[in-house]
Amino acid sequence: MCIRDRPRAVDWRDKGVVSGVKDQGGCGSCWAFASTATMESHVAIETGALFQLSPQELVSCMPNPKECGGTGGCAGATSELAFQYYVDNGGVVQEFQMGYTSYYGKDGDCYIKNTTASEDRGPDPGGVQHPVATISGFEKLPVNEYAPLMHAVATKGPVAVSVDASWGGYESGIFETDTYDSVIDHAVVLVGYGTDEASGTDYWLVRNSWGPTWGEQGYIRLLRDPLDATPCGVAGRSPPWIRPRRGLARRLADWPKQ
Repeated sequence: MCIRDRPRAVDWRDKGVVSGVKDQGGCGSCWAFASTATMESHVAIETGALFQLSPQELVSCMPNPKECGGTGGCAGATSELAFQYYVDNGGVVQEFQMGYTSYYGKDGDCYIKNTTASEDRGPDPGGVQHPVATISGFEKLPVNEYAPLMHAVATKGPVAVSVDASWGGYESGIFETDTYDSVIDHAVVLVGYGTDEASGTDYWLVRNSWGPTWGEQGYIRLLRDPLDATPCGVAGRSPPWIRPRRGLARRLADWPKQ
């Protein structure tokens, strides 16, 4: 994989396939926001339709029996589990169908029925139905490897990543840690990379879920070290970029049965 053939800079926001930054509030649902944001972008890349998808569906409905990344809901989980939930349950509904209610730290009730469309076209009976998009699979990237991560975000789209979020007081600029004793504790979305014009410093462009007034309009630029020299916890673990199924944003009634 030759990263020298990749573009010098990538920002998927410029393609119109990245939704506005959200705020997870007092719920440990960063994993759900990172997963839905990644899903939104890949659906938009595939179909041209940029949906606002529901992180609440993951927080309230996704099981986490092995307690991966936490005990589930506001207590944490992983993007891998979220993407597998989409595969197994027929996709995800839109934000207006199941709005975010976990801002103050409660998981909320799962009232979703992620099934095929009912025969009538009226209000959804017995709970929310009609997922708007799904995927056929996803790919997990190697841990802490620069080239595969750069290749994925340059050629496929935004990537859900796990990082050491010891940059809570960040306001602007390129963040560089003074210690590599990292604790991987936060899920975010890598939406590109570039080089700062003023300093010549390379960076990763990362979307957070702490609202649009945090950092650089909800984003942070993390130091991008030279090839294969990225410290553990700075570029973070690299969970999946997703592989959408073709036609995933058609009307659900037009989809083949799952």
